[in-house]
Amino acid sequence: MRMISTTVFSDGPGGGNPAPVFLDADSMTSEEMQKAAAELGQEAVFVLRPETDDCDVRLRYFVPDHELSLCAHDTIGAVTVMLQEGLLKGNSAVIGTGAGPVHVDWEKDDRGTLVMMEQFLPEFRADVPAADYLLQALRIPAESLAVSPEVPAECVSTSRFKLMLPVKDRETLDSLKPDLELLWSLCDECGCSGFYVFARDSEKTDTCYARQFPCRSGYDEDPATGIAAAALGAYWVRHGLMKAEEGWNRLRVYQGHAMGRPSFLAADVRLGSGVINGIRVCGYAERV
Repeated sequence: MRMISTTVFSDGPGGGNPAPVFLDADSMTSEEMQKAAAELGQEAVFVLRPETDDCDVRLRYFVPDHELSLCAHDTIGAVTVMLQEGLLKGNSAVIGTGAGPVHVDWEKDDRGTLVMMEQFLPEFRADVPAADYLLQALRIPAESLAVSPEVPAECVSTSRFKLMLPVKDRETLDSLKPDLELLWSLCDECGCSGFYVFARDSEKTDTCYARQFPCRSGYDEDPATGIAAAALGAYWVRHGLMKAEEGWNRLRVYQGHAMGRPSFLAADVRLGSGVINGIRVCGYAERV
């Protein structure tokens, strides 16, 4: 076993989400993987031999407090390292995860290797906490919440449910200092794994800004959250927040800037006959 550090989704110095990649981790126990993530204080990914013939490799994901079934930025980091180490060939692979097999593609460009990770088709739930509780959790006045029939508060999942919650502008977003205990309690109430609070760009309909407050993950905020961005992409197209055409449509998500960890994520949503039939999160990893 050996560990290689990467940063994923960086949008400038100090940005992105750390993704420690543990290669040849088959000899490690679950307890040892959990301990490694806790000691690093970061989400970590462990590369193992596949359990089934339909997968090229198996990945396990741990945050400091528990194991995750799937993590986008860890997957992008691990795939990038495996390509550099010659452990993956071609331009695609099937990854075995706790959530099931996940298809991943990649392509070279001027910046490096763009990894495109398929997500599961979206699920939507409108049963969310009352607005008064959301305001209390975010510690903002009613006029700062931008919820409307056209832009609702909604739980969306492309692998784990996140609560999509619009605020009126980026200034409001960047100034948030939520009541985390209440936020976590509301996550339990609506069955989601975090609040994904976002503000729409004032000029570009395919661009937004977001912050993710996860539920009891061992840290208060995440600088870049692939599965949340993918869910937001599905939400964006579902509610007509940008003009979407047949084929792939891309939402550009900027996250982590308020915490000094600037990050950029691309959420791709594919339409076929006006129906969402594909979701993927795309990004680059850099070896540290």
